[in-house]
Amino acid sequence: MRRSSGFAPTEPPQPSPRRHNAVLRLYDAPLHRDWAFWLTVGLAALETVSVLTHPGPASGLPRWLDTLLAVVVFTALFGVLPAWIRLHVRRWRRRRHHPRPAPPDSATRPPSDTPPPSVAPPTDHAPPPRTAPPPHTDPPPHTGPSPHTDPPPRTAPPPHTDPPARTAPPPHTTPPPRQTAHQEPVPPPAFARPETPHPPSPDPLAAARRTLPHPVARTVHEMQRAHTPKDRHEALLEAAETLAATVTVTAAGLLTAYGVGERNLAELRTALAGTGTTFGTWTTWLHHLCRVARERPDVVPGLAEALRDGSDMAARPDDPGLVQLLDRLKGERNRTSHGDKPRTQEEAALRVTEHQLTLERALASAQFLAGLPWLLTVSCAYQRRTGTFEVVADHLMGDHPDFDRLTFPCAAPVADDTVYVLSPAGPVALSPFVASLYCEQCGRREICHANVAGRRNRTAAYKSFGRGHVIPHPELDDEISALPGTRPPRR
Repeated sequence: MRRSSGFAPTEPPQPSPRRHNAVLRLYDAPLHRDWAFWLTVGLAALETVSVLTHPGPASGLPRWLDTLLAVVVFTALFGVLPAWIRLHVRRWRRRRHHPRPAPPDSATRPPSDTPPPSVAPPTDHAPPPRTAPPPHTDPPPHTGPSPHTDPPPRTAPPPHTDPPARTAPPPHTTPPPRQTAHQEPVPPPAFARPETPHPPSPDPLAAARRTLPHPVARTVHEMQRAHTPKDRHEALLEAAETLAATVTVTAAGLLTAYGVGERNLAELRTALAGTGTTFGTWTTWLHHLCRVARERPDVVPGLAEALRDGSDMAARPDDPGLVQLLDRLKGERNRTSHGDKPRTQEEAALRVTEHQLTLERALASAQFLAGLPWLLTVSCAYQRRTGTFEVVADHLMGDHPDFDRLTFPCAAPVADDTVYVLSPAGPVALSPFVASLYCEQCGRREICHANVAGRRNRTAAYKSFGRGHVIPHPELDDEISALPGTRPPRR
C-alpha cells in the first residue's frame, strides 16, 4: 500500500479562550477583552489629564502628588470597585447554580481494624498493580473548579495508605494441557497478566487497535490511515483475513496444548500439506470448531460465545456469530480476487461503507482475544533463591510496532524466541502455527503464520502477517508432521 507524504495546510490561529478573574482575581484574561480593565485604565488616564490641565488654584501640595492621589481615588472607586463587585456576583451565581456536594461517607468513616493484605514486591519491568476502590463506597463526584470561576477552597486530603495488592484469581479447575514432544511445558496459573492502562473504548476499531494481537491491530491501523477509498477497501479485506487467521492459530495452539480437537487439528494439517492456507481455510476450520468450542469452553475462553453455535446461543440472521461475519467478508474478498475490483474511488467508497460495519461487528465478537495476549519470549533464567524462572518477553498486543517488554516469574521454563499465548493455565506455545522469523525482503523480523508444508518440489514456509511475504522454513515440516492425523504422501 502506497503512503503519501506531506504536510497539512496550516490553519489560522484560534483566539485564546477567555478565563474569568485570572488577572489579580479581578480582571479576565486576556486583558484586552475585559471591559472592566479598559474602564480602569481609561479612568486613570482621564483623571491624569484632567488634573494636569486644571487651571484652578493650587491645593498646596506638589503637582505630582496631587495627580497621584486623584488618580488612585477615582480609579479605585470607579474602576477597581466595579471589578470587585463583579467577582462577588460571579461567586454568588456559581454557588447558586453549582452547590457544593456533601462529602462522601468514606471521608468520615474510621479506618478498619483489619490489617491490609500483603503486597508482593513487583518485578523490575512488570506494571504496578492497580488499586481497586472499596466495594461499599462510590467514587466521589468531580468537584474541580470551573474554568470561568475561582476554585473553591481545598479540603484536607485523606491519610495516605498503601494500595492493597490485587487478589490472585481462583485456581483453574480444568485438567492441565497434555504435553507433546514439540510443545513446551505449561506452568500453573500463577502468572499475573499484563494490564492495559487505557479504559475501554466504545469504538470497535479503536478498541481493536489497542487490545487485540499485533497482526490484527496493525491491519486495522492501516485501514484507518488509508488515504483513498481503494486503499481503504483493500486494507479492510486484509484486516478481515488477518482476524480469521489470528483466531484460528490461537485456537489451534490451545487445542494442541490441551490435547483436544484432534480431528480439527488433522484438518488443519491437511490444509497445510495441500495448496496452503487461504481466507477460506480459516473460516471453514472455524465452522468445524464450533462443536469443540461448545463442549470445551475452558480451552479457548470466550470462543463459544463468539461463534454463537449452540441451542442457547444459536446465531440468527439479525445477530450473526463471528464465523458468519467473516463469511460475508470472505465473499467480498472472493469477489475482488475474481476480477470484480472497484473501478473508481466512488465505487470503492460505497463498498467500504457496505462492509465496514460487518468488520466492526467481527472485531467486537473477537474481543475475547484481548484476554489471551500474545508474548514473544526473549530470555528465561532460573532463579535459585525462589526456584522459579524469570521470563523476559515482548507483549505482542496493540498496533504500536515497539512492543512493551515484560519481566515475570514462571513456574516452568519456556523456550526463547517463541510466540506464546497466555491462557488461564499459563503460557502456551503457538508453535508451529505462529513464529517470529527474519524476512530478507523486509530486512527485519516479522510475526508469521504457517502457510504450507513441504513436499518433494517445495519447502515448508511461513507467511508474514504484515506484508504477506513467504519465508521458507524447512523445520516447519517436521512440526506439522507431529500434529494428529495421517500424513499425506509426498509428491
